[in-house]
Amino acid sequence: MIDRIRDVPPSGMGGQAEQIKEKALDAAAAARERLARGTDYLRGVIVEHPARALGVALGMGVILGWLIKRR
Repeated sequence: MIDRIRDVPPSGMGGQAEQIKEKALDAAAAARERLARGTDYLRGVIVEHPARALGVALGMGVILGWLIKRR
């Protein structure tokens, strides 16, 4: 998505379009950074508490399976 925004050629709309493009790129970079921090945190929790992580994954699987089966 970011590559698509970067590759957009400058249009005849002027500075406002460029400002919007820069804001979109900044927001995408911030989202990517938050995702990386969240992934690192989650990985740390899983390493510290593997049994709890396995239990949560099993529980979520059971709940999702039950919800899908009901359809």
